[in-house]
Amino acid sequence: MSKEKKNKKSVSLSAKKARLGWVFVSPFVIGFFVFYLVVIVESIQYSFMDIKTLPEGGFTMSFAGWANYQYMTRTVTYFLDGMWGTVRDMLYSLPILLLFSLFVAMVLNQNLRGRGLFRAIFFVPVILTTGIIAKSDAVNNVMTTFSAMDTGNVTTTAETMSSAFSIRGLMFYIEDMFTFAPWLLEFIETAATNVYAVISQSGVQILIFLAGLQSISPSLYEAAKMEGCSSWESFWKITLPMISPMILVNIIYSIVDCFTRYDNSVMNAIQQMITATDYGYASAAAWIYFCVIALLVLVLLGIASRFVFYQGKER
Repeated sequence: MSKEKKNKKSVSLSAKKARLGWVFVSPFVIGFFVFYLVVIVESIQYSFMDIKTLPEGGFTMSFAGWANYQYMTRTVTYFLDGMWGTVRDMLYSLPILLLFSLFVAMVLNQNLRGRGLFRAIFFVPVILTTGIIAKSDAVNNVMTTFSAMDTGNVTTTAETMSSAFSIRGLMFYIEDMFTFAPWLLEFIETAATNVYAVISQSGVQILIFLAGLQSISPSLYEAAKMEGCSSWESFWKITLPMISPMILVNIIYSIVDCFTRYDNSVMNAIQQMITATDYGYASAAAWIYFCVIALLVLVLLGIASRFVFYQGKER
């Protein structure tokens, strides 16, 4: 009897935890069924319709089958080019973004004076690159100089010129060093030219990594130090496995953020279709884009989840 009671208590405890989880996600679940589900169903319906607007207002719909999808994948070349370009840029920037965010989070996790101020400073770019502030923000001087040099219209100051030439000289030096590995050279060039974007997009990831680092018990590091482990060994044996769930979260967040940013060419193209009242084409393009993102997330999620360590859970 005592064993049966104990099993019932353990089951009831897990059930309580499950119910508590549903309480936390209930706002999203309720909002999805109340607000989003109808919109999603209508969007799917529009993607299979030939929609024509009427001069007096309103529109008419007729079933078009897969015509909208065929038009977007076979005729509108700029849509596919923009989509594959976004995928390529995401695959290049994702490891750079994760490494930078983890490095900054580990620095900010140290016991240093003014730690709260430094954390706020690294989150400022997230605010400055959001919404209307981002749209009104000017491009930095170095990138402006690069574009002017490519077009031949160089009208910049001496400081920006010297800055641009010093960075470009460094890029030429790197090209000479890595001629044996073109893919590594392209990776380094992408990292060097997207420094501003990496910093502006890493605020949330830094906070997530910081929360994961602070959840690690200091006793683990103390025990490792007593056993003679170095800081490098502690990082690979303790820090990295313990924050692996946060790495998985940041991978998913970074992918979705990259594909839905305000300056994304595909998002802008879909918005232009909506402005031109091409609702059928816009819906088809949106669902093609969604399927590509979902497939990419599932593939990377399946790969990364194999290396995730959950404390207290048998694998």
